[in-house]
Amino acid sequence: MATRAEATPFSTEGLADSPSACLEVVDNDSARAVAGASIRRMSGGAIIGFTDERGLAMLPIESAEQLIIVAADYLMRMAPTRLGSTEAEPQRVRLVRDRWSLRCRFDFEVSDGRAIGEVLTRFRRDPPVKSHVVDGPQGDDAVAKRAWLEHTMLAGMAACFDVPVQPGVFAADRVHRIEDHGEVRFVMPGSYEVQCATVDGLVAQQMVEVVGSGGVRTFRVALVPGEFVVGKVTGGADGSPIEGTAISLQGGDPLGLLCITGKDGAFSLGPLPHGQVTLLVRHDGHEPIAFGPIRSSARGVRIALEPLTTTNLRGRVRRRGLATPVVGATVWWAAAQREGVAGRTDADGHFELAIAGEISGMLRVSAPGFLVYEEMVAPGAPFADYDLLPADTAGRVDAGMSGVLAGIVVDAAGRPLAEVSVRWVPQRRTRPAIQPGRRMLRGGALDLALSATTREDGTFTIETNQFGNGTVCIDEPGREGDGIPATAIAGKTYDKLRLRR
Repeated sequence: MATRAEATPFSTEGLADSPSACLEVVDNDSARAVAGASIRRMSGGAIIGFTDERGLAMLPIESAEQLIIVAADYLMRMAPTRLGSTEAEPQRVRLVRDRWSLRCRFDFEVSDGRAIGEVLTRFRRDPPVKSHVVDGPQGDDAVAKRAWLEHTMLAGMAACFDVPVQPGVFAADRVHRIEDHGEVRFVMPGSYEVQCATVDGLVAQQMVEVVGSGGVRTFRVALVPGEFVVGKVTGGADGSPIEGTAISLQGGDPLGLLCITGKDGAFSLGPLPHGQVTLLVRHDGHEPIAFGPIRSSARGVRIALEPLTTTNLRGRVRRRGLATPVVGATVWWAAAQREGVAGRTDADGHFELAIAGEISGMLRVSAPGFLVYEEMVAPGAPFADYDLLPADTAGRVDAGMSGVLAGIVVDAAGRPLAEVSVRWVPQRRTRPAIQPGRRMLRGGALDLALSATTREDGTFTIETNQFGNGTVCIDEPGREGDGIPATAIAGKTYDKLRLRR
């Protein structure tokens, strides 16, 4: 076994109660079944099945989605699932044996001879510039060429981060969990810095040359006890300790080290390889800094932070359309890599937040019965009104923000028809008004669909803010001219429409 990853969280979202598709996975050269291949979802990477001895995998998915097939010694493949495929008529996927990747084995050594568990390892290409991947399949085998293209693309995707494939300069921060004598496949040649660490404090850092060798190339990596940077974080004119400061390594590390200072401001960050390091030091209310370079074994380090300027952000939250205050709305503001500041509106809809720094952040306003509102706002920005849109159709119609066109679709015999798409075609489209100087992200404009699908009883409801004259028609090719005249009016519901299919 080459590498191992954390267990992939299993999500049942989008899964059906029973199988809805069947994949048959076979070897491209021999057409023999490939057993034990894992089937995972492109979105999220959750494994939802394995092929049996016949190469078959029954999949309980609600709708067609892109899947990934992973099997040892084969190129990874994509499979856009065909719903309705069965054991009798499965969807066949051909796997191609990987004959082109540069295979490297890593043998780890410790001077005291202790047993080695998993080694967290990442590979940084030197120099970190773009380069061509290994030449893939040649000749006329279209399946093999396509498989190599898919494999090199999937190698850099989060859904395949546990597969022992290193994409080179792409996804350079990927961390492989390698066992002793474990193997990694490279899709790009070159010089790589191998950065290793274990949870029990061992580290390694060395260069390796990954080239086409025609087989498996073995690298011996000596693990040694890591070093620690030890010090204290202070601030203010009196140099008082700062609790809760986050300290990490610039450029990261395989273990994802993060040290939080205690009440005395002290920290100890490691294990680190021997050499020079730069620390990233962050604390809300203080200017973040990059401290270093310093020796990875430095002791008695003193890091002084400068406090950020604090300003007050004031505003008022109102109900859109009626301009009445929204009481008890949650107001939350946060900038990149900073903890958020939260508050609530008072009886008049007003709020006030104390914000440190000068970097613009996202202001999010939420309240029951309303859509979430988001806007980029700078600390100390002038007082402003933040208007929330009602979350339900009735509330928006009552406020005169939208109108409703409703009716029924029937067949020639007058029987109601379900699952029929109906569209509202206004004579003139209008764009939502945008306040100048505001950087609204969400909830600032009402974005309503112009179509709806009939229910079981044949009825439909279209909410719209495209007012005026137009036509309502069945949304099918060739039916554009069969619509019936209608008028959408703000704050009104018209439910006398009757369409014949």
